[in-house]
Amino acid sequence: MKKSTLAREEKMNMIQEKLEAGTKEIFTTEKYKTYISTMAKFPEYSINNCILIASQCPTATLVCGYKKWQSEFHRTVNKNEHGIMIIAPVKYKADVEELVYDENSKPVLDEMGKQKKKIVNREFQSFRPAYVFDVQQTSGEPLPTLATMLEESVEGYEQLKEALILISPVQVSFESIEGSANGYYSPAEEKIVVREGMPQLQTIKTLIHEIGHVELKHGSEEDKFDRNTKEIQAESVAFWVAEMIGNGLDTSEYSFGYISGWSKDKTVPELKENLDLIKETADRISRKLETVLSKVKTKDYSEEKEEEERNIRKKSR
Repeated sequence: MKKSTLAREEKMNMIQEKLEAGTKEIFTTEKYKTYISTMAKFPEYSINNCILIASQCPTATLVCGYKKWQSEFHRTVNKNEHGIMIIAPVKYKADVEELVYDENSKPVLDEMGKQKKKIVNREFQSFRPAYVFDVQQTSGEPLPTLATMLEESVEGYEQLKEALILISPVQVSFESIEGSANGYYSPAEEKIVVREGMPQLQTIKTLIHEIGHVELKHGSEEDKFDRNTKEIQAESVAFWVAEMIGNGLDTSEYSFGYISGWSKDKTVPELKENLDLIKETADRISRKLETVLSKVKTKDYSEEKEEEERNIRKKSR
C-alpha cells in the first residue's frame, strides 16, 4: 500500500474516532449547550462536520478553507495556525467491468455460452480529510457586517411572536394552564397552547419548543420516541433556533442535566440519529422563520393573511 494512501486511511480513522467521541461527549457532559450553540452557526455543514468543528474548536464562528479565505474574504491564515479537520466529499471516475444484459434484463451470452462483460466508466464518491480555519485564525480585511434577525429585542418581540404563530403548522393560542407546564402541543386537537402572561423570552422559547414537537411529528403514527427523548429533541430545537436568531435570545438557563441519564445506555448511532433530526428540524424552522419575519417587518405577510381571510369570509357567505 502506498504511503500516501496509508496516511489518508489513518486520518480517516482518526476522524471516525473523533466523531464517535464527540457524539458521545455531546450527550454525556455539560458541554451540550456549547456544542449546540457552535453547530447552530454552521447550517451548511453536515452534522458530522459540525461535530468535528465543535469538538476541535468550540469557539468557532465562521470557518472556511485556506484558499476561500483569500479569494472571497481577502484574508490570510495566520502563521503556525493548525487547521480544523473535517470530511470532504471527493468524486472520481474509474473503469469497471460489468456484466452485459439485453433490453429485457436477460444476460447476453458469447459464443461459448458465458455472459458477456464490458468495461464502463463510472463516477464514484469517496471522502478525504480536509482542513478549515476559523476567522480568529486569520487576518485581513474586515468581514461584512451580518445583520441579526432582530434589531431590538423589546421592539422585535411582537414581530417574532407573530412570525412564529404564522409558521406554526397548527393553531396557536395563549391561555391559562393548570400545573407547571409552560405550554403543550395536542396532536389530537392539532393545536399549541402557550401559558399566557409569561416573560417575553420564555414565551418565545416555549413557542419554538412546541412548534418543534409538531415539526418532529411527535404524537403521530411515525413517532417512535419515548417522552424523555421527545422533550430533549424539542428543547434542543428551541435552543438551536434561538441561537440562530441571536440578539440576546439566550435560553441556556434551561437545564439539560437529565440528558446524561437518558443517553448513557444509548449507542453512538442512536445519538447521531437524534442530532441529525435536531439539526434538520432546527434548520427548517429557522428558514421558515427568516422568510416570514422579513415579511412581517414590512407588513407584507400580515396584509396577505388579511386578504386571504377576507376571501374566505366572502366564499362562506
